[in-house]
Amino acid sequence: VFLTLYPGEIHALVGENGAGKSTLIKIMTGIHRPDTGEILLDGKAVTGPGAERGVVFQKHALMPWLDVVENVEFGLKMRGVEKAERRIIALEKLAAVGLEKFAASPVYQISGGMQQRVGLARTLASDPEVMLMDEPPGALDSLTREQQQELILQLWWKTQKMFFFITHSVEEALFLATELVV
Repeated sequence: VFLTLYPGEIHALVGENGAGKSTLIKIMTGIHRPDTGEILLDGKAVTGPGAERGVVFQKHALMPWLDVVENVEFGLKMRGVEKAERRIIALEKLAAVGLEKFAASPVYQISGGMQQRVGLARTLASDPEVMLMDEPPGALDSLTREQQQELILQLWWKTQKMFFFITHSVEEALFLATELVV
């Protein structure tokens, strides 16, 4: 695979089960190393996970013992960002995904679609250069999935970040992508 991503683009990768889509995104995140070749970001080899690459997986991996805003703050806390600044950033990102009213809610009390948006807000809070998304709306009902797609487009438009999105849905890829990879 040879791909070049630029700021302001959404690449959507479509492929059948077992084609290596998730493996590719794990290599892009630095979780896995490629057998051959390399992944470069700003001319530097990706050799491990880094804050410049934000990842939203199909399973949101939220921490059930934390409330919504604490889940969004988590990465910032691990990086040593002061509590007051973390809170401001987290609330701003929750507002961006339409969940500011649920900041104090336990994550287990909000819907699956809302949990997915919390995961998206958590990733945005780190302000990565690249948003890597492995079928985040994949397990959602069709109406919530469409709302998530529109939210992703709004966030892309506002941030003009590089987005790399994996999906099984050709329709979703055509709706979201500025560049389509099959």
